[in-house]
Amino acid sequence: MKKTLIIILTFLTLGQVFGQTDKNGNPVFNSVSTNETVIEDFLLISNYYTLKNNIENKQSSVFISEKPTLEQIEKAATNLASNFYILTKESKMVVMVMLQNDPMREFMTIVMNTKKQSNFPCDLIGDITENRANELIDEKYDSTAFIKNGILNFNGKEFKIIFNQEIEDAVWTLIKKEKLDKNMPSDIMLPSKTEIKNYIISESREGGTLDFFTEIKGKEFDGVQIKPGVFTTKQSVALYKWGRACFEIGVNTVEDAYEIYSEFQGKPLNERGKEYIKSGFYKEWEK
Repeated sequence: MKKTLIIILTFLTLGQVFGQTDKNGNPVFNSVSTNETVIEDFLLISNYYTLKNNIENKQSSVFISEKPTLEQIEKAATNLASNFYILTKESKMVVMVMLQNDPMREFMTIVMNTKKQSNFPCDLIGDITENRANELIDEKYDSTAFIKNGILNFNGKEFKIIFNQEIEDAVWTLIKKEKLDKNMPSDIMLPSKTEIKNYIISESREGGTLDFFTEIKGKEFDGVQIKPGVFTTKQSVALYKWGRACFEIGVNTVEDAYEIYSEFQGKPLNERGKEYIKSGFYKEWEK
């Protein structure tokens, strides 16, 4: 029981540090993990603040509009923070480094053991990060957009891309220069994706904190009202709650949630199940 409590508290703390949820469980600035690099005795974890599920999400602190214009998307893409990094040692968090763009480009650091925050100059040259440029293309915000020779063409304009490796190198240089790696690791453990998955599967079993299914056995298809005039089944509600819990705990993407549920069930997840887990993951019934 003690181990489970520690894991839960760790997840809650991480959600607030990463910007996934605030202290009330409300989304702030949603992010995904993108890479892990072993450097000396440390693990540097790269993360990205997405535009999707942020600028079009009323629950997000950076909400712009449900249907933002290209000009609004362009401004958000170049001004909003993009990449942030967590340095860990033996799975314990040491320091967070965030690349900020507005009102000026600089690195913001937080020493996790003391919560000391500092800002440092950034001399990276470019207009938009590689992660942000790729998302603009992948999400097809501008059907005519393309990337060529390190330049993003978007909304009729050209933006020089700052590549991920450039940023990571600059972050590590800053960490060494300011001796941020010399800080004592905090008591906050950063669980791996595997640890998160195993925790969710364990707690989804009968009697676990994520077991939304046992109590509805035999009544899965009974109707229930979720909004005035809107009805669904108890099974759908259970899947919604489970998907929402995955997001709050720190599952990286909704696709990861699908895989975890499939492993929990021991069989592939059908499209209807994906629909309700996705709705919960993005809190769609509460918008």
